[in-house]
Amino acid sequence: MKTFNVYKHPTYGIEAVKVGFSWPAFFFGFFWLLVKKLWGLAGLWFAAYIVFALIETVTGQSGEGDAQALVYLILAAGYFALWLIPAFKGNKWRQENLSKRGYEQLATIQAETPDAAIAQVAKLATVQAETSDVAIAQVAK
Repeated sequence: MKTFNVYKHPTYGIEAVKVGFSWPAFFFGFFWLLVKKLWGLAGLWFAAYIVFALIETVTGQSGEGDAQALVYLILAAGYFALWLIPAFKGNKWRQENLSKRGYEQLATIQAETPDAAIAQVAKLATVQAETSDVAIAQVAK
């Protein structure tokens, strides 16, 4: 079971965000950021990638040596970080983004999938509404 935070927007509906590491963000990085509407972070990711690529090109054109090996080692660490950081922080960034876009957190749910988490929250809301209707009917009598 995974833990999901479920958010609701009055117009855009319900979203479930897994707590913790994001495998899709790890494998798809920049494209995952775009799909999840994290525009600013996608721009920063792309800019960092371009800077690393430019440094790599300039380093490749310079002469062989210890400095070149060091630069390539640092670049490898940078590229690796470009894939790891969204994987570890992506879901947290997504939750913050949803809050900024007017989503309200409804619940934290244990479920197998995001759709299952949303279904559980919908079921809880239905039960609460039915309980509320019964209580109102009893008070009205």
